[in-house]
Amino acid sequence: MPEGVFGVEVVTPEQSIVAGGGTAVMLVTSVGEMTVLDGHTSLVGDVTPCMVRVDQPDGTQIKLAVHGGFIQVDTSPGAAEGLAEGDGPLPGLSTRVTVLAGVAELAQDIDVPRAEQAKEAASQRVSELSAGRGGPSDTPEGGAPADVALGEAEAALARAELRLSVAASAD
Repeated sequence: MPEGVFGVEVVTPEQSIVAGGGTAVMLVTSVGEMTVLDGHTSLVGDVTPCMVRVDQPDGTQIKLAVHGGFIQVDTSPGAAEGLAEGDGPLPGLSTRVTVLAGVAELAQDIDVPRAEQAKEAASQRVSELSAGRGGPSDTPEGGAPADVALGEAEAALARAELRLSVAASAD
């Protein structure tokens, strides 16, 4: 394995989306942007909704829309031993980066027309709820207070915008 390569895995409850070697992982945490390189300090932290970029040893990049989660950097001896890439485990690597996400999508797998529709619907819902804001006793048809409904609509808009941004970066 070339110098500077470490084990990387991006995992959702359904599957392991990325598993193999990497030379850098870029993402955003609640305290700011972060780049992990080989030999990074061990840590566990949060991942805010963002594009996660994994630089691979061959120079290619894997880009994902990650809608929040956690990161673990493990630098114990042999941390990446069990992580398989292609024909087998990655021998001798002592840094392993694991991103645990509830939802993550590879850039090339994002359904752009669907994300555009979701963005339009969420944007319209945000506009409706913002325009109709009254007192705190206002409750939309779903029964949730207006502030909760507005927060949910804004979150849906942010998810759609993230998906579209990551999909566009794959071009």
